[in-house]
This record gives sequence, C-alpha cells and structure tokens, in this order.
Amino acid sequence: MAGLRFIQIEFIDGSTARYSFPVQAGNVAAKQVKLESLFKDRFLILQGEGKLTVYPLENIKSVQLSGEDRELEEIRLPAHTIRGAQLA
Repeated sequence: MAGLRFIQIEFIDGSTARYSFPVQAGNVAAKQVKLESLFKDRFLILQGEGKLTVYPLENIKSVQLSGEDRELEEIRLPAHTIRGAQLA
C-alpha cells in the first residue's frame, strides 16, 4: 500500500467518512497549491469509484489528512500551526 494516503472527515452531525487515495502531487510545491486550495474553497471534492462526491465545508467539523512526516514538514502551513502534536 505504499503511496496511499487517507482522509478522514468528521461531519457536524457526528458521522465520519474515511477514504484512501493515491499520492496526488509529486513535489512539495504542487502539494502546497492543493492544500491552499482546500483552505480557500467552500467544498471538499472527492472523485473515485465512478462517483464525484462534493461535501460543503459548512457541514464538516474536522478533516484529517495522512502524510509522511517529512512531507508535512516541507509544506508551508499557517504560522499558528502546532507541529509535532500528539493526542494525549
């Protein structure tokens, strides 16, 4: 399963959805652009299994994206991001 990433979406009604997907961008700059687009858009859009799924961000409580630590360190995040956090 090398190269697979995961996204877990928690909705405001308490339900969750989890998807796996292949790596979407080959370099840090492309990953940065995709992440910035997610922060700016009103919808989370997933395409796969013959479907296009569109989630309005207003219905989403939180989103978790997996990635390798090295990749996440290279992506520029907002200054208030707490890095290295662990659930206690």
